[in-house]
Amino acid sequence: MKCIHLKTSILLLLLQLVFITMSCMDDVDTNPKNLIGRWRMEKVIDKGKTYSKPDSKNWRYKDVEIEFMADGNIEGTLSYDTFTGDYKTVEDSIAFTYWPSNKVGDSEWAYLLDGVIRSVNRFSLRKNAINLKYKELRLIHQDGELVFDRVK
Repeated sequence: MKCIHLKTSILLLLLQLVFITMSCMDDVDTNPKNLIGRWRMEKVIDKGKTYSKPDSKNWRYKDVEIEFMADGNIEGTLSYDTFTGDYKTVEDSIAFTYWPSNKVGDSEWAYLLDGVIRSVNRFSLRKNAINLKYKELRLIHQDGELVFDRVK
């Protein structure tokens, strides 16, 4: 009898843990303070088409990354270039003042950021499993999203 009760208790505990884990996976945050840090572009959704980050084994370029700083400035890398600028947020709205960049000979992957960053108007942060830090950043524009993973 005690063995059945113990098994039932363990099963209920596991079910609660699964429920907590699943509910945390969809937590979305729009607190601008949680943007602070460096993010690597992993996926782009544009006009219904999805582009994934190129395979790193065959990739000869730098990663496309953006770093949000607490003072409202941004820095980052394109495939061959670096950039700077600033951003402003109000709730889940975001606006970028774009940066000058060379863009000569840059990769198609970097052009996906360069081509839409000015039209980004919202952001959301998502948790990864039960981790308390927000691991995914989505910059949302009219025709799609830029999806980033936290680097630091």
